Amino acid sequence: MVFRRFLRSVVAMSDLTPQDARAIIEDQIETLRKRNREPEWVTKLRYKGLKAFFEAPHTDPVIKDPLDYIAKSEENPMPEIKSLDDLPEEMRSLLDRLGIAEVEKKYIAGLAVQSDTSIVLNDFMKAWRDKGLIMVSMEEAVREFPAMKDKFMHLFNPYESKLAAYHTAVWNGGVFLHVKSGLKVPVPMHLFFLIQDSAMAQAPHIIIDAEPKSEIHLIEGCTSPVLVHHSLHLDMTEAYIGEGAKVKLSVLQNWPEYVHTRPMTRAIVGKNAEFLNTTVGLGTGKSNIANPKYHVHRGGYAELNGIILGKRDFYIDLGGEINLLEEGARGINASKSVIMDSSKVITRGIIRAKAPKTKGHISCDALILNPQAKMETYPGLISEVDDAELSHEAAIGKIREEELFYLMSRGLKEEEATQLIVKGFVDPLLKDIPMEFVIEIRKIIEMTLSGSF
Repeated sequence: MVFRRFLRSVVAMSDLTPQDARAIIEDQIETLRKRNREPEWVTKLRYKGLKAFFEAPHTDPVIKDPLDYIAKSEENPMPEIKSLDDLPEEMRSLLDRLGIAEVEKKYIAGLAVQSDTSIVLNDFMKAWRDKGLIMVSMEEAVREFPAMKDKFMHLFNPYESKLAAYHTAVWNGGVFLHVKSGLKVPVPMHLFFLIQDSAMAQAPHIIIDAEPKSEIHLIEGCTSPVLVHHSLHLDMTEAYIGEGAKVKLSVLQNWPEYVHTRPMTRAIVGKNAEFLNTTVGLGTGKSNIANPKYHVHRGGYAELNGIILGKRDFYIDLGGEINLLEEGARGINASKSVIMDSSKVITRGIIRAKAPKTKGHISCDALILNPQAKMETYPGLISEVDDAELSHEAAIGKIREEELFYLMSRGLKEEEATQLIVKGFVDPLLKDIPMEFVIEIRKIIEMTLSGSF
């Protein structure tokens, strides 16, 4: 299916009143209801989100007015992108410089799209459907699977913020990934999100439902063509991980400087289950604020890893809350940040022990490459019992001169030595990323540090 691009004519933000906003959101809800042939319970949830939007607090320090992303617009279709040759020259040049494979270029260009927001490897899915692996668009899932009513948006409260409420009201796209009990999928699943419209909020919803003793790895790629400006990526992920199941979620973000990202993740980690979530923010956009929350049951394990490349004047504020609910639950929250230019990175890890014989660790390491760059870290360890092991460590500093001197004495230029040190710094958290993506990540780091990206 060819993904069609649109050029939008947007109403001036200052002209919008709350009444205008309500009418616009209602119109979006009704449009989505009819287009997706939604069951009644989904539409009721949307209207709950609409009500919450006007009652929930707005605490975002960067996005001053959410109405900027709900403006009514007219869609004027532009020519379809039918091949890679139809891409803007600057985008084709960037893909070539990154060494991205032809098949992935087609994904990024939107040439293999299942819905307006997501890309799924459909041929692979046909072969695995009979084995118990289901990966379908969220629109199809809420329509075709009655059990979705017990999972969809059950880990979120639309009243926690205006952005959560807006997502509840106008979510669009995303996927439902279900793995039946005992099924071990040997290769990673791939999902790509793109923004190709200006002044819009993209709000995909993802549900991962891993039954007991199943195993799955989902790689989520997020990007945007270079012609898109002033956009918001507002995704929600809910993960239900059954007893003894193992789930890996790798999120690769590469947004340009005019996209704001607000990822929201919630997970229930069952008895003796494992959930490993690694986010690599090579381009986190103008701002990225996230606060994932995990709830870990008896003997379960949750690991939250973050690799952040702060550049230009990006503002990045990453939380991460792990609740150890039952005996033997464990959790790790680890981050590595490389901060340059005048960017600012904040990390706020929290591990809360609610049961005995639980263990948790927070680590935060940062390399500061410019005097104007800023880093803040706020580790939080909370124990409600007297038999828990909680610890944290943090290290913030610059590249040591002796390290540069040693590498340069071996024939490397200063830029090459810096690139090698930075890649070695982030590599430990890339252990669960397929090698083809690791190679791409290293190239982006090289290009960023050299000023060519």
